[in-house]
Amino acid sequence: MSTIAQTRFSNATLLRAGGAAVLAAVAANVVARLILGAVIPLPPDFMPLTFGPIIAFTLFFTLIGIGVLAVVNRVAANPLRTYNIIGVIAFFVSLAPNLAGAANPSAMPMGGTGTDYLILIVFHVVAAAVFLGVLNLLVRRMQPHR
Repeated sequence: MSTIAQTRFSNATLLRAGGAAVLAAVAANVVARLILGAVIPLPPDFMPLTFGPIIAFTLFFTLIGIGVLAVVNRVAANPLRTYNIIGVIAFFVSLAPNLAGAANPSAMPMGGTGTDYLILIVFHVVAAAVFLGVLNLLVRRMQPHR
């Protein structure tokens, strides 16, 4: 393993890389929504598939992710590796409500169809891939070589 992956990183690196990863994930989900909306008809009455909630939830949960990263950076010997494991687990956990909604949409408070909930999974995949990808790339690039 490289020295970079095994060391903690500075708060400045955390803020710059984390902020860029948050913005990249939000932008990627906006682009994904634009593309999906152009390719398939999305129900306008299913609020989770509208721009506001997509932006708000992506922003909210990626900011929580940065908070978790700050804690992991303080306590883990290999914070980026540990955080990536946590991030992948969090991604799979985040799918549970959508899979439940796809299986039984009538039990969900937002309404929608099973397909609507499956479409929401696209935004989880996009946000997770972009957020973790950008975060890893930038943390490694910004970390001073030791």
